[in-house]
Amino acid sequence: MKTLTLVALLTAVALLGLPAHTGFAAGTDSPAQNWEYALVKWDGPDRIYYNRPGAFEMVHLNDLGVKIPKGAQPEEFCLAWAANKMAAEGWEAVNLDSRRILMRRPKTP
Repeated sequence: MKTLTLVALLTAVALLGLPAHTGFAAGTDSPAQNWEYALVKWDGPDRIYYNRPGAFEMVHLNDLGVKIPKGAQPEEFCLAWAANKMAAEGWEAVNLDSRRILMRRPKTP
């Protein structure tokens, strides 16, 4: 009986000593809701896809007058060009792989 009382007492002390959970429920103002996200994808010799919030755009860099320098890797050159264009619009890179860059920026009211 003493063991059961001791276990119950220790459990109650442990539960009372834990900090309250301060997470966010769905539909509340969580930190993730302060950002908007976009994706830039390279898909060919000079083709870039922009997936922005509420908009999709496919561009050919050659049509914009951008020439890939001789000896440059088209994939790397095009993604760097697109990342610089997005950075000028306030986007920052969050993650990348060999063909995509995930970008974010603070939401505007």
